[in-house]
Amino acid sequence: MCGIAGILGLADRERAQQMAAVLAHRGPDDAGIELFPARPGGNGHPEHPALSLAFRRLSILDVSERGHQPMFNEDRSVCIVFNGEIYNYRELREELRGRHEFKSDTDTEAIIHAYEEWGLYCLERLRGMFAFALWDARRGRLWLARDRLGIKPLYWSWQDGRLVFASELKGVLASGLIERKLDLTALNSCLSFGHVPPPMTLIRGVHRLRPAEMMTVDPGGEPRLETYWRIPRDTITLGKGDPEREREEARQQVRALLEESIRLHMISDVPLGAFLSGGLDSTVIVGLMSRLVERPIRTFCISYGDAHSSINEAPYAHLAADHFGCDHTYALIRGADVAQDFDRFIWHLDMPSVDGLNSYLVSKVARQSVTVALSGVGGDELFVGYPHVLNIARAAALSARFPLLSHLPHLRLGPLRRQWPWLDTLNMAGLPLPQQYERARQLFPPDLRRALLAADAHRAPGQPATPPEPFMDIEELERSPGKTPVDALVNQVSRIELRHYMAPVLLRDIDAVSMAHSLEVRPPFLDHKLVEFVCRLPAHLKIGGPIAKPLLAGAVTDLAPPAILHRKKAFFHLPMGAWMQHELRDRIEDATTPEATRRRGLFAPEAVARVRSEFVQNPSRAWPGLWMLAVIEWWMRKYVDQAA
Repeated sequence: MCGIAGILGLADRERAQQMAAVLAHRGPDDAGIELFPARPGGNGHPEHPALSLAFRRLSILDVSERGHQPMFNEDRSVCIVFNGEIYNYRELREELRGRHEFKSDTDTEAIIHAYEEWGLYCLERLRGMFAFALWDARRGRLWLARDRLGIKPLYWSWQDGRLVFASELKGVLASGLIERKLDLTALNSCLSFGHVPPPMTLIRGVHRLRPAEMMTVDPGGEPRLETYWRIPRDTITLGKGDPEREREEARQQVRALLEESIRLHMISDVPLGAFLSGGLDSTVIVGLMSRLVERPIRTFCISYGDAHSSINEAPYAHLAADHFGCDHTYALIRGADVAQDFDRFIWHLDMPSVDGLNSYLVSKVARQSVTVALSGVGGDELFVGYPHVLNIARAAALSARFPLLSHLPHLRLGPLRRQWPWLDTLNMAGLPLPQQYERARQLFPPDLRRALLAADAHRAPGQPATPPEPFMDIEELERSPGKTPVDALVNQVSRIELRHYMAPVLLRDIDAVSMAHSLEVRPPFLDHKLVEFVCRLPAHLKIGGPIAKPLLAGAVTDLAPPAILHRKKAFFHLPMGAWMQHELRDRIEDATTPEATRRRGLFAPEAVARVRSEFVQNPSRAWPGLWMLAVIEWWMRKYVDQAA
C-alpha cells in the first residue's frame, strides 16, 4: 500500500514534492520523484508531454531499497508508480522470466514487464488490488488503471491540457493547480446517499476512476476512459438438475476459492493480522487463516464499554478468537478518544461520508501491532447478507405484477425499515428499480434535501437554483426488469451493491481511514475469481432458510463456532447518538447551530434545525443526518476554506 501522484504536462519538482508530502501517511518508509521533460515526437508526431511522478512507500513486499519507486524497466523506457498488491506476482514472474530481467522481488516490477509483454490488457492477468500510473516513454503515453472491484482509489483532474492525479483528493489539491470550488450536484448526491457517487467528488472538476476503469493519454490527445472488466451477469448451472448436488457443488467451490484467496492475501514480508468483529465474515477469514500458519493469528476488535452493551460485538469476537487460538487485542473506545481524534479523522476521511469512523478506530488499534490486516468487507454484498436486497427484489416483482402500486403514497420509514421489512417492500413497490435501490440507500429524502439546499452562497453563475436530482450511474438497471423473477432480481441488486455501495462507500472509506495509520487492509472476499463465481450462481443458493448467508455458512460449517454460524444478521453500530450528545457535542454544535449555518451559507438554517430536532427526539436512530451535516461543514473548513 502506497501513495501515488503526478502531473502530465508539467515537470515540476516542487509541486510533485507537495503532492507527495500530503500523502506521507500512505507511505512513511520511502519517497521518490521522477521528472520527464517534454521532448519532440519526431516524424511529424505530437510532442511528448512533460511529466512529474511522485511516490510514497509503505514497504510490504521486498522491503529493501530495491522496491523503491518510481520504478523503471531495464532500459528506463517504462516507469511506474503503483499502489496495492498483486497476489499472483510470483506466477507472473515465472512466466516472464527469461524474456525480462528482474532486479527485485516486488509485484511492482511484475506489472512493468507484464505491460511490456502484453500491453494494456495485461490487466486481465493481474489478480489483486491496485491503482497505478505507468509512463511509456517511447510512445509518450500515460496509462492509469484501477482494480476490478475498486479497492484502491485514484483521483484525477484534466484542466488546461494537464492531467493531475493522486491516490487521494488532498493529493490532487496539493498540486496547487486545482481551484477549490464546491460541486453542488455532488453535494446533493452526498446528502441523498451519505456519500458522493463516482466519478464525482465534492470539488468541481476533480473525478475518480471507477472500478475496473483505465485511462490512456497519448501525445496531443485528451484522456480516454475504458472499462476492462464487468461483474458477470450470466448464470451457471451446477448439479445436473439435482438440487442437493447443486448446493453441495456450490459450497465446495466457494470453500476452495475462499481458501485460495486467503492464502494469496496472506503474502507479506511484514507483520500481518485480521479484523475480528464476531460476525460470520470476519470469523471465516480468521478461521481459514489459522489453518495456514502454525503461529496464532493476530486479531483486533473494538468495544464501547458496559454502557453500550446492546451494540457490543466484543463477546462474539472473543468467542471466535478463543475458538481459533488467536493472539487477540481488544480495545475499549470511549467518546473522549473519538473527540481527541476528530480533526485528524475528518482530514484523513478525504471526502464526506456518513461511514468510516469504525474502520478508523479499529485500524488505529491494529497498526500498533501489524502493517497488514485482512478484513471481511464485501461478504454481505457478495453473499446477500443485507435484508434490503431481498426487499428490493420483492418490490420490483410486485411492481411488475401490480402496476397500481405506483399510486401508493411514499412513507418516511426511517428505522422502521428494519423492524417491518414487509412495509419497506410495499413502500418501494411501484417505483422503477433504480429508484427503489436509491430509496433503500437514502439518507435525506428529496423534500428535506431541497429545503437544505435552499441557500445559494456557493452557487456558481449560471447554475440552476436547485441542483439536479442525485443519481447513481447504475448501468445494471438501464433496462426495465419487466416480469423478471425475484431470484434473478436478487442477483441484479447484489451486483449493484458491489459496485454502487461497497466500492464508493465501504472500500473508499476503509482505504482513506486505514491509510491514515499507514495500515494496509486487504479484503479476501473481493478476489475477482471468487466474485465472478458467486455472482454467477443462481440466487436461490444464497437466500432462504433461518441462517444468514446460507451459501457462505454452508461452505464453512466445519470451521465457524455454531453460536456465530447460526447467529442472526447483526449490523455493526457505534454509540454515535450518545457521543454526539456528550463528548462530540461541541463539534456538532460548532458546525450546525443557526449561526454557523448562516455563516457558511450552504444550508438553510431552518432545514438544519429540523435535522437537529429529529436528532434530539431520537438520537440513537436519527444521528446519521446530523452527523453528515457536521462532517460536511468540518470538511469544508479543511478542504475548501484553506484555499483562501
